[in-house]
Amino acid sequence: MKLILLVEDEPELADTLVDGLETHGYRVHHTEDAEEALVQTAVHRYDAMIVDWMLPGMNGPELIQELREKDYVAPALMLTVRDSIEDRVHGLESGADDYLTKPFSFEELLARVRALLRRPSEWSALDELRIGPLHIDTATRKVAIEDAPVELRKKEFDLLRLLVERAPAVVSRTMIAERVWGSEYVSDNAIDVTISGLRHNIQDAQEEKENIRLETVRGVGYRLHAE
Repeated sequence: MKLILLVEDEPELADTLVDGLETHGYRVHHTEDAEEALVQTAVHRYDAMIVDWMLPGMNGPELIQELREKDYVAPALMLTVRDSIEDRVHGLESGADDYLTKPFSFEELLARVRALLRRPSEWSALDELRIGPLHIDTATRKVAIEDAPVELRKKEFDLLRLLVERAPAVVSRTMIAERVWGSEYVSDNAIDVTISGLRHNIQDAQEEKENIRLETVRGVGYRLHAE
């Protein structure tokens, strides 16, 4: 039975979500603030998290960002009334995997949770991935090109991992949305920002070399090229 952490300070909404998720066979731990969520994540390994943006004290993006910095990788669905492109990008860049704007139907939330829960099983079980001079340690989430470390955000790491697993094949934007965010409902801007950030960090780690390149295949997608 999958275990879900719900961080939501609206009692009526929280009760509705807990009842609905448990009716569909999930176990749910509910907390009303980020500080208690940090305590719970130190004890439990959740299969997914549902986090409200507006929380007392530390907000949702801050909570998720702190968890990602601690290498807590459970996929997270952000709930919020904010619906601008800037807010969506900020939420996703904090480490959230998907974004759902209030008000929403329970059926849509359930579909997105199911999509998040499908994602981890699709990753390779290998602890190490290599392509040319690039090395990924999937257990520690560390990346290096030759001996130079590559500093990546969570989404950039997940995207790189996908590209390495699929190399030399081209990876479509649809696959990136489904595998990296766990949902097809991802803005083009969020994907573009992540692609740009990954490309920039790869280039920085190589100084003036181009042994590893993130290539755009126009009209098709992206692929990782290694020499």
